[in-house]
Amino acid sequence: MTFFKYYRVYKNRTEVAEVSVNDFHRPIPKGKERSLGSTSYHLPSDNMMYYEYTGIVGAMERAKSGALKYITALIKEGEAGVARLLQYRVDNYENLNVSLVESNIRRIEKEIKGL
Repeated sequence: MTFFKYYRVYKNRTEVAEVSVNDFHRPIPKGKERSLGSTSYHLPSDNMMYYEYTGIVGAMERAKSGALKYITALIKEGEAGVARLLQYRVDNYENLNVSLVESNIRRIEKEIKGL
């Protein structure tokens, strides 16, 4: 069996989640089948919005740019955003200072290309 995966980045988060497209599951519990017409769909809440990428490098770049935008927004809030900014930096320390550093992203890109 061939293994296919993609990468998910949630809004305002720094984690890059690897998701297998081979992990099939029933969207409706067995015994509770419904017709398509009775199923309602909705967008997730704003803090659960995410982007999906076929490559790890694109996902890492998106996580980095999203984190920088969120940090900038918290800074613009002034005193009201200081506590959330500090907590965000603590919660995401390793990703912000190791994983999503530009040199690390480029190193992974070179490894993928075989350079």
